[in-house]
Amino acid sequence: MFLIAIACSDRSEQADTASALEAPTWHADSRIASLLRVEWEQPVPGLAHVEYEVDGEWRSSPERQVDAGPVEQIVLGVPFDTEVRVRVRTESAVSDVVTARTGPLPAGLPLPELLLADDALVESTDRFLLGSVNSADGGWNSGEYWMWILDHQGRVVWALPGEDEHFTIWLQTSLDDDILWDVSTYWSNFDQGAESRIHRMKLDGVVSETIDAPGMHHAFLELPDRSILWGGALDGAEKLLVQSPEGEVETLWDCAPFYERMDLNGWCHTNSIWLDEERDRFVLSFPTRRTFVLEIDAQTGEELRWFGYIPESWDFESPETAFVYQHGVSFTDEGTLLVSSQVDRESYEGVVREYLVDEDTQTLRQVWSHGEGDGITARFAGEAHRLPGGNTLHNTGTTPRVREITPEGEVAWDLAFEGDKLIGRTIWLEDLYRYAP
Repeated sequence: MFLIAIACSDRSEQADTASALEAPTWHADSRIASLLRVEWEQPVPGLAHVEYEVDGEWRSSPERQVDAGPVEQIVLGVPFDTEVRVRVRTESAVSDVVTARTGPLPAGLPLPELLLADDALVESTDRFLLGSVNSADGGWNSGEYWMWILDHQGRVVWALPGEDEHFTIWLQTSLDDDILWDVSTYWSNFDQGAESRIHRMKLDGVVSETIDAPGMHHAFLELPDRSILWGGALDGAEKLLVQSPEGEVETLWDCAPFYERMDLNGWCHTNSIWLDEERDRFVLSFPTRRTFVLEIDAQTGEELRWFGYIPESWDFESPETAFVYQHGVSFTDEGTLLVSSQVDRESYEGVVREYLVDEDTQTLRQVWSHGEGDGITARFAGEAHRLPGGNTLHNTGTTPRVREITPEGEVAWDLAFEGDKLIGRTIWLEDLYRYAP
């Protein structure tokens, strides 16, 4: 049961003026039925916000100045098909209670199962997980992709289908507090990504901008100047393409000359891209047989250093700790390299590996890992994030499992979807209202 109160105040008005506030009305959003649209008649201009009780804990929307007259507030973070009691509160009165209910779960949405939630070990219980998943089994394939947000208990509080059967696997938040989501036709239409694009929206699901991203097949990033960068292979050769806010597209880096210099052949494509803002360089992951991680200068595209199985790569201190078919590569705040990997070339078992980058010896020395022996495979995709408090969020791609792991190797949070569906990036969000319209 969720209890919602709308508290209103105007410091220039007397309390008895506020008492004229009537009980609100409500309706579930017609497109995303977990969004409750609460409406009331504001008698005088003033500050207003919505308070609501979730699992015994009171929360609220941001306080905002509203004019006299009709006011609407979207209530976020309530699971689908949940009864809600709504009331209006002023300094002098409380309205009659109105009972509301969020709408039913959308048909076809895959539902997760929460396997573990240890509140003593997780970094926060007041957060929401943003991600995507294919409704079809079969690993890396097309199908109906769903974007979703889950609460700490694994309940779906927001969901929206992607477009047709194109891939949507690289969700992220923007500098302007939008949700950016990919529509990749590379793997669904086998058109080398000719129709790939990126949408921008708020949590009401209304797309405010569409950015063409020809050739996009995996990763994209919004850059600090609000340009969009992606790995594109429209002509069969991987390039890093950058589109400015004005819509101009230029090539930052081309794989073909690098492969020629390294005397390499075969398919070159990135499966993750990460911006190291402090050092102003991009970290690229290449998962094919010549698997490697490459750093390039973010301004010039110059190749700086690389790790893996190509000429002139840095070595691994121990071959048994080398990454294989790695995804989701990034550097931590401590300067260590973090990857989601397979255990070895003989196994699909998914692990997280963290390396100290030794500049003097040009080697990677593993300093932490997790997952080996757990029997959770990551045949395709996967990603690892270091969280602000030191825990690590790891998902295993086509074994659609998401786990939060402590530095001591204890599993703090564990969630799974049934089957071998492909799960995209997963990111914890601390405040849903940042992304509200």
